Amino acid sequence: MIASPLQARGRVIEVRGDVAAIRIAVASSCHGCRARAFCADGGGQVIRIVAPANTSVGDPVLLELDQANFALGVAIGYLLPVLTLLLGAAVSSLAGDAAAAVGAAVGLTSGLWLVQPLHHRLLADRLQPTASLTCPSQSVSGDNP
Repeated sequence: MIASPLQARGRVIEVRGDVAAIRIAVASSCHGCRARAFCADGGGQVIRIVAPANTSVGDPVLLELDQANFALGVAIGYLLPVLTLLLGAAVSSLAGDAAAAVGAAVGLTSGLWLVQPLHHRLLADRLQPTASLTCPSQSVSGDNP
């Protein structure tokens, strides 16, 4: 079974060359999240994407991201540092607790250092959502009437 892509609706707020800034409405679950200040301001999250053809400010868009690519991005961003931390701690634990702590720190640092090159090499194009213009009369949640 093929999983459907992750989808979000937004509105173009700026176009510069072939890059469009899209404001995505804040989901209702965001209001209770402690990390919402890091993701979005009060009006929603703004992301920059390659602009679809004939895009202009105010156009509603549908953004889609393949779930497999999203899962790979999560694995590289979150699981890789944890795995290298555990590997560093396990390998150096034979030399004692202090060595295990140092090994864990070295493992975590190595994992964090590897995230960016792996992201650029494996995911730079695959984690870019595809955008398609939707019917201009469709409202986007979070829009003011």
